[in-house]
Amino acid sequence: MDTTKTFRGRTLDELLPQIRTELGPDAVVLRRREGLAGGIGGFFQRSYVEVEARAAQPDEDDPTLEARNDRATAEGLASPAIQALVEQASPFADALSRADEVLVEAAADAGLYGPQPNHAAIEAAATDLVEEVADVVAAPDAPRAAGAAEERLVAAGLSPALARDVVAEAVAHGLPFSPSRRLKGLIRTSLARRMPVMGDLGGGSRALAFVGPGGAGKTAAADQLAAAYARVGTDVAVVALGTGEDAAQAAKRLKRRRPGLTIVDAPAAGPADPATTARLADDLRALGVDEVHLALPATTGAAAAAELSRSLAPLGITHIALTHADQTAHPGAAVELAVTTRRALSYVCTREAIAPADPDTLAKQLLP
Repeated sequence: MDTTKTFRGRTLDELLPQIRTELGPDAVVLRRREGLAGGIGGFFQRSYVEVEARAAQPDEDDPTLEARNDRATAEGLASPAIQALVEQASPFADALSRADEVLVEAAADAGLYGPQPNHAAIEAAATDLVEEVADVVAAPDAPRAAGAAEERLVAAGLSPALARDVVAEAVAHGLPFSPSRRLKGLIRTSLARRMPVMGDLGGGSRALAFVGPGGAGKTAAADQLAAAYARVGTDVAVVALGTGEDAAQAAKRLKRRRPGLTIVDAPAAGPADPATTARLADDLRALGVDEVHLALPATTGAAAAAELSRSLAPLGITHIALTHADQTAHPGAAVELAVTTRRALSYVCTREAIAPADPDTLAKQLLP
């Protein structure tokens, strides 16, 4: 009678008890095969072992379940050399496990006709995995990796002092709590944590102004922000000072209308014209503006950004809006101004769009 059966599991050790239970303690392994199964789109598949076995025949002299000695195998796996390899490989296993969880969720994203694969989420998860594995590879040489990261932050526009401090914080206080030793990710986290962003805005009305020198992108930021709020039905009023209507007239109009969002597009002001800055400060008070956003181009250098911030201090600047963000990949000087002055980064503006500033995204841009 043929008692051959096929068993499949993740490891041979997992299958042996089942084989012995079903075919007896003297079962004979006829064939063993290893392969990959599952995954998404051919990625992140899991290994499996498939074993074909049969019960021992009465006339067999020396049936054996497995040609290898299990004790010898266990002793070999316990050797220091093998354990060292396992320890070095564990970060990769952790990364694969986390990616697998994200990909499974992304693949089951509900659509109009049932579950549909979320290709954007899958691509993002795969990109993060590649970066994480690259970080793990570089982890054993932490000093060299830290030095390289510091150089990249300086190239992105941060001052050497801030770059050095951020990296030192990640090494000293991040690595002890990171089993995978992802230094680049820890540096990004350290940098993002230092970036102040807009706090609670509440659900009531807002009155804000975009200020800065000519060509800083104030008008574009005001128009894009107004359009974004108008798309969801918010009553938005835009006041363009210096184009005919003075602050007193605008204040009367706004008092009658009571819009949900008031945006003031201020006239150009900068270090060369302190008188204009003083008049603008009075106008903003008359309009009841409580948020003053400095429109700071991402291309601005550190010295120019600091000078502009000092000269417009009488306006009571509360936020920094990063404008012309699509014109450079190195907005470090503008970001550092927010960090050192503790003025919240509010919006990131390009030619086509505006979005609330996200520290994690900016940190990733500064340290790709």
